[in-house]
Amino acid sequence: MGHGSEVFALILTVHIALEIGSINASRFRFTNFVCDSVDESWISVHKCRLKAVQRGKTTLSFDGTVLKTVSTLKVHAQIFKRANGFKPWLYNITFDGCRFLRKPYEAPVVLVFNLFKPFSNLNFTCPYKGPVRVIGFHIIGEQIPVPLPSGEYLISIKWYLNKMLAISTSIYFSFEENLT
Repeated sequence: MGHGSEVFALILTVHIALEIGSINASRFRFTNFVCDSVDESWISVHKCRLKAVQRGKTTLSFDGTVLKTVSTLKVHAQIFKRANGFKPWLYNITFDGCRFLRKPYEAPVVLVFNLFKPFSNLNFTCPYKGPVRVIGFHIIGEQIPVPLPSGEYLISIKWYLNKMLAISTSIYFSFEENLT
């Protein structure tokens, strides 16, 4: 084997080792999903559940019907991280849902919305009345669009339809970064 072949083999070995070392083997898992319909005259919840479909893969599904025409939608979302109970962590956002559905504008919300969108019928604008669905939503760790430390999290979302709290949803999940 000539000197050039040895150098090539060494470079190839280092390249393969770097590629394998950079593989992001993170694990994302939904642990609970709770929907509290505060005003059932506004929204009827037909399904709010998690379903284990494979080892390490759980899907989230929501199926509801907005019973009255919504002309204003305010959404308050907050992320909590578990540390001796769930403590506020990083984001606490209130935004105009109708404006967002017309033209997404809040960067952290856009990141999360883009994960949900392929699994939902969230392609409408206000005013709106009818079904709201997120079916079979799942994430693999590599899809998390921002660095996230390992831990247990809660995303609490309060949905205000025409200025009245109609439903509160809580999405619990665990995340482990860079498993080896």
